[in-house]
Amino acid sequence: MKIGQYIYAKLTADSAVTALVGTRIYPVYMPQQATYPAIVYMADNVPHTITKDTPADLDLSTVKFHYWASAAQGENGYAAVDNIDEAVRNALDFVEGTAGSVTVELCHYDGSKDGRDEEMTLYMREATYTFITRN
Repeated sequence: MKIGQYIYAKLTADSAVTALVGTRIYPVYMPQQATYPAIVYMADNVPHTITKDTPADLDLSTVKFHYWASAAQGENGYAAVDNIDEAVRNALDFVEGTAGSVTVELCHYDGSKDGRDEEMTLYMREATYTFITRN
């Protein structure tokens, strides 16, 4: 989805985000043997406005970000997901503009929750954002 182009461009251009994860920002899944911390995002996309006689000029994307850090770091791992969550929120919450050839009319933070992997070796934070993009 096009929103991924915007997300990658916007987050890799943000020094606070790259100081924490570098360019380890992946769509849908993390590669095997990935280094932590890292970000994975997944998007749903629907037309924002639907009319009977014209195509939608805006799309609505709900994006779930998963921030991952190693539990081997103990409390530092949990602090890492907190720091990533804050940096991404500062980069994306209530932004507009063009990045990665995609124009965002509005983005807002919808909330987050903690999690972990099944082997309990990684901390995870899931944050949800809504983007309105121009077609």
